[in-house]
Amino acid sequence: MMTSAELAERMKADILADVENGVVPASVSSFSELHDYVDANLYGGTEALLEQIDTEAPDTDEGHSAALATLCDLANPAMDAVDAWIRSGGIATGRPDRDTQ
Repeated sequence: MMTSAELAERMKADILADVENGVVPASVSSFSELHDYVDANLYGGTEALLEQIDTEAPDTDEGHSAALATLCDLANPAMDAVDAWIRSGGIATGRPDRDTQ
């Protein structure tokens, strides 16, 4: 399983690709502002990651809830790191590997 830091780097790369393709403006100033243009919660492949986690969980309501909780435990710190990266000018510099921790 990937780490929150690895997920954050994937999210940054996806955001920069969207900026380059004109989907998201370079003037976005926070992670939450990304939601004005895209479903930012899907950056970094989180949907596929949830499917992967869910297949490893028991096929019960409790198992699915646990899978979602696992994803949140992974994605929330990644989103916080990406928000800090955006606020510190990460989109403007175009560097996904910028240290925000």
